[in-house]
Amino acid sequence: MMRILFERTGGFMGRRVSLDLELDELPPDQALTLKRLVDESDFFNLTEPPPKKTVADGFAYSLTVNNGKYERTFHLSDTNIPHALRPLFENLIARTRKNT
Repeated sequence: MMRILFERTGGFMGRRVSLDLELDELPPDQALTLKRLVDESDFFNLTEPPPKKTVADGFAYSLTVNNGKYERTFHLSDTNIPHALRPLFENLIARTRKNT
C-alpha cells in the first residue's frame, strides 16, 4: 500500500492543484509506474535541499509519500527540486493537468 499526496500552489494565477493517490486504487500499470518512480528517487533517504530564492510567479510544492511503514514530506519550489525527484514530479504534474 502506498499513498501519495501532492500539492502545487502559486504561479501567475496563484492557483492550487492537488492529488491524493492511493496506489491500490489506480490501474496496475499506473501504480507500478508511480511506485517505481518513488523507489528510483530513493525518496525516503533523500536529503531535503535548502530553500533557494523564490522566483516571481514560481510554484511551491508539497509532496508526501506514505508506504505503509514510513511517511515523508518534502516542501519544495521550482528552484530546488532534487534531480532524483524530477521524474516523479513530472508524472504528478501531468496528472494534475488531466484532472483540471
